[in-house]
Amino acid sequence: MEVLILKRSLFVMVGAFMIGLLLGCGNSMDHSNQTPQENNGENAKPVQTGIVAGDMQPSIIKQDSKDGRNVYKYSVKNQTEEEQSFTFSSGKKIDFELKNEKGEVVYKDSEHKMYTQAIEEMTLKQGEEFSQKIVLPELESGSYTLSVWFTPQGDKHYRVSMDIIVE
Repeated sequence: MEVLILKRSLFVMVGAFMIGLLLGCGNSMDHSNQTPQENNGENAKPVQTGIVAGDMQPSIIKQDSKDGRNVYKYSVKNQTEEEQSFTFSSGKKIDFELKNEKGEVVYKDSEHKMYTQAIEEMTLKQGEEFSQKIVLPELESGSYTLSVWFTPQGDKHYRVSMDIIVE
């Protein structure tokens, strides 16, 4: 009786494996990322097919401030088709710097702060956004370039810059 149950279990497992293999493999060529050409002679143009993947989109916007300080919001929005995971080695999620008209760095935020040392994971689902407020230090009047970037481990930094005028 036990041998019969074992044989049935083995048969069911092998059958499930074979079905999974057949469904998983299907057509081994993935054509979803290919862009076929229209046959318009000399002026052939790509034809878009399937779902188009977006990008991670960084942005900076100026925020209203009641006390006259220069406040901005840095955001990174997941416009891709997949969740995006990030690993940080400290409490620092972003960094920013200000350059004057000559291109000289006059302020870099991380040089003026200390951060907790802890590994932290962050996942942004499709359509989700990470944002953080930035308060600029007091600056002399003039034109500056504000550059802000994400600081996870690896090469996903999503740097964005903006010209600002301090009066």
